Amino acid sequence: MSVSSVASTATTTATTSTTSTTSTTSTSSSLDTDDFLTLITTQLQNQNPTDPVDATEFLGQLMSYATFNQLSDMSTTLDGISDSIGELTSTVADIYAQVGATTSAS
Repeated sequence: MSVSSVASTATTTATTSTTSTTSTTSTSSSLDTDDFLTLITTQLQNQNPTDPVDATEFLGQLMSYATFNQLSDMSTTLDGISDSIGELTSTVADIYAQVGATTSAS
């Protein structure tokens, strides 16, 4: 077996894995922890043993996802706070309108 046929097989496998991962990701609108772990695992399985992924680059990818995950959680929390403030504002406006109507009627 020649080296070129091994390289060709490895490239085909990597392309197939990437394609299936991409199609899985495109069906959902967001990337969750399971999707990220699947991508990292696929990357590690299909890396070239003679030229492995740089540890700095790999840690950068992990930190990028951790940052993304924290920002996503923060966004969800801020959306909840914003909704609560909107409901509170509406309630205060209703109470103010009732008090104003009662004061005007007296």
